[in-house]
Amino acid sequence: MKQKEFIKSQIKISNILILLLGGIICTFLGIKLTISAVEKLGILFVSIPFLFMGIASIYYLINYDILEITKEKLILKSLFGFEKKSIYLSEIKSYNEIKKQNAKFKNEIEYMEWKDLTLFGENFRIKISSSSYGNYPELRKALIKGKKRNIKSENEWHRKNTLYFGIGFLIFGIIISIWFGIISKDLNKKLLSVGFSSLFIIYGIYLIRKTKKAYR
Repeated sequence: MKQKEFIKSQIKISNILILLLGGIICTFLGIKLTISAVEKLGILFVSIPFLFMGIASIYYLINYDILEITKEKLILKSLFGFEKKSIYLSEIKSYNEIKKQNAKFKNEIEYMEWKDLTLFGENFRIKISSSSYGNYPELRKALIKGKKRNIKSENEWHRKNTLYFGIGFLIFGIIISIWFGIISKDLNKKLLSVGFSSLFIIYGIYLIRKTKKAYR
């Protein structure tokens, strides 16, 4: 089938609404709680995260990319139509595609699964997520045509991801062990907490060692 001479990304309205409403609501609550925190300093622990999430949502909204693919170029524009970047398709040397999911079980409503396509050039790296565009398969097909899959970068991503999980489990296990060791005065409870936390520590060490062996 002949490839279209012009393809425009189809944005997911739900994403835009989430970012817009999230940005407005979180920023409003963050500012309001921060003002209240002048008298009650404890509220800062609540207001700062809200303010941060609000600013982050607005930032991602402003930087949301609209993609246009012509016969020769990939053009990235803002939501307002301003051109941000333009590259020739011939400048794309390779690509990788990583399948991802959030920290939920498949039977949960919040479970999400998506793919991130990364395009590599001499002086650039562009990431396109299937969660952002309704016509992701069409965009993907046009962008990777005749390009080499970068297996090395995919393996490196998996290595780093496993390493981060390993470090996370290790730190979490150590914190639990120290925390319950301090607050608990009962010897049996201390032993139970050490046993529980050691599971996280052992699994964290296992993941860290696994990354060193698999990608040595």
